[in-house]
Amino acid sequence: MAAPELIHRSNPVSSPIIPCCIRLAAAALAASFPVLATASDEAFELPPINYSKTEPTDRIARLRDDLKAGRIALDAKLPEKAFVGELLKALEIPAASQVLVFSKTSLQNSHINPRQPRALYFSEDIYFGWSHGSDKYEIISADPKLGAVFYLLERDPAAGKIEVFRESGECFSCHASSRTGGRPGMTVRSLYVDKSGQPIFSAGSFQVDHATPFEERWGGWYVTGYHGAARHLGNIFSEPMPDGRATFDRDEGANVTELDKFFDTSDYLLGTSDIVALMVMEHQIAVHNRFIEGDYTVRSALYRSRQLNRELGVDDPDALSDSCRRIISHQADNIIEALLFRDEAPLPEGGIDSKGPFMAAFQDAAIPGSQGRSLRDFQLLDRLFKYRCSYMIHSSSFRNLPVELKQVLLARLDGILTASGESKLGDHLAASEREKIREILIDTLEGYPGAPAPDAAVAVAK
Repeated sequence: MAAPELIHRSNPVSSPIIPCCIRLAAAALAASFPVLATASDEAFELPPINYSKTEPTDRIARLRDDLKAGRIALDAKLPEKAFVGELLKALEIPAASQVLVFSKTSLQNSHINPRQPRALYFSEDIYFGWSHGSDKYEIISADPKLGAVFYLLERDPAAGKIEVFRESGECFSCHASSRTGGRPGMTVRSLYVDKSGQPIFSAGSFQVDHATPFEERWGGWYVTGYHGAARHLGNIFSEPMPDGRATFDRDEGANVTELDKFFDTSDYLLGTSDIVALMVMEHQIAVHNRFIEGDYTVRSALYRSRQLNRELGVDDPDALSDSCRRIISHQADNIIEALLFRDEAPLPEGGIDSKGPFMAAFQDAAIPGSQGRSLRDFQLLDRLFKYRCSYMIHSSSFRNLPVELKQVLLARLDGILTASGESKLGDHLAASEREKIREILIDTLEGYPGAPAPDAAVAVAK
């Protein structure tokens, strides 16, 4: 066994509010601290976003309405595990996406510890949190106009009752903070956690996305899968030191394939916390946040530009100001950077592997091109995906971006893939990879330059 590693404060937390993760991973007892700002203090509460005043139309809002109208029947009296399984099916979230976090980083901390981790599940547009032993389920859903919308689904097994509530204030202390750009969004954190599940905040923490080095990921999470000689922070417990640092042994958490030694896995839908699922979720959240930033920023810029046009009596009230065009250009680059995995951290030597069901379930949603290639094809040797253009370009969140932003973004992306534009954002992609990505997009993405018009595509299909 290697000697215990000593960690200094690396990225120390300076605010009394420690962000969580979905309440997704890694935050302090948010309810125990003062909230930095109320929703009414935030720009997203102003036109054109009007966050709290706008009624969401996302998947969970529709579920709420369907439950009230009796169009969907869920049995609130089912045992906990069975109820979660049925709810995931209703929301079309694959149970195979399960990842497990044992740090006390939710408003339901009394239900979370290393012997009873919190389960998270995700689809392209929903993040679902289940704290075992609780009848309250935390959900973030992607809405066409609001981006991330937060919900609490509560069930009363004795009364056979299920209710869905839209949340904001308590969630915003973490999910509309500086770490999400001051907008409602998602965040994944990695911390040093003791044997009780309590984070050692004095030792620091890491915000995680696809650019985060492997060795800084998954503190407070369980991780199943192979990763060779590389080491991460998952599956291990740290000990606090008097000076605020933490000590731990990374080797104890390496290449874990079964979690039975940590807790009773039969209480959960799966016995795994898949390493590939974790990396996909981290990438997806990073892209979702870029979409939200682009959507909010461009819509606000368009609103200001058109408002100014009206005040000045401009002949074309929809004409875009130079500043508005610059904002659109910047946000297009910002999103492209994430879509193309520009700063993706390399995988460990020898790659990673998972024997769980996640990869097959994830690829079931693939949209293949004419050559059978898909943006959901895995590589797993030196990078996560074979073709480095995110599958999230096919998501409803991308489709719902402002038209003005999508037009610039797709034209610039095509310039990158054909090497005909000036942008350097695709310089990390080999010419053959750019060519294959472009072929996939032409075949599968409506509105992409060179893609057939919808009517033409139908004609070809016939």
